[in-house]
Amino acid sequence: FQLYYQPQFYTQSEKLRGFEALLRWYDEDLGWISPEQFVPLAEETHLVIPLGNWVLDTALRTLSEWEQRFNFNGIMSVNVSPIQFCQEDFIPKFKKKIEFYKINTVHLEIEITEGVLIENFENVINKLNEVKNLGVGISLDDFGTGYSSLRYLQMLPLTTLKIDKSFVKNIVNESDITEGILSLVSKMGLDTIAEGVEREEQLEVLKKFNCKTIQGFLRGKPMPKNLCDRLLAGDLSAILTINNS
Repeated sequence: FQLYYQPQFYTQSEKLRGFEALLRWYDEDLGWISPEQFVPLAEETHLVIPLGNWVLDTALRTLSEWEQRFNFNGIMSVNVSPIQFCQEDFIPKFKKKIEFYKINTVHLEIEITEGVLIENFENVINKLNEVKNLGVGISLDDFGTGYSSLRYLQMLPLTTLKIDKSFVKNIVNESDITEGILSLVSKMGLDTIAEGVEREEQLEVLKKFNCKTIQGFLRGKPMPKNLCDRLLAGDLSAILTINNS
């Protein structure tokens, strides 16, 4: 297993917002194995708990290094599995990691999916409030693909909402729903990130709709840490995009 980091860019200025840490698995015999294959298996066997701990440790260690080496002032976004998040000891362990790596919590964001809402809702709200009280951002991933509702958005202490790539894919020709979501979420005071941006036409529509941030192959593919280091040192040629990789 290894972590790759996909850059996120502010839509209007196209400046770097930060990175999402993404888990990757390379096998010498099978090659790259899709997260869509191994993550459900890891969740089913509860191996996602030690794996998730490793991801958090690795991402926080990288963030700490970037803060010190490059004066990094962006966001490191880390996915947390519903099973991992709902462990009784998640919050104390999370706090210890933050203290150990001495990171500035305003640079950290956890990404959750709607799967956490299946558990005890009141308990989830309390845990998320504890996370937010640490100064850590909370992003809801894949919005619009599950059972999200306006009620959930009003109750959850979110800072960011990610628009699923399925809405971005056809945004040039079918824009009404996406425009409505972006307008509503922005009025609620949440940041918005559009996933799966691969074409300039999509970017132009998202700019028009005032989507705050984009993520996708058009501006940056997931990259190994050494390329991210180069980017943060000022080497823009380190970025992998749909056009140069």
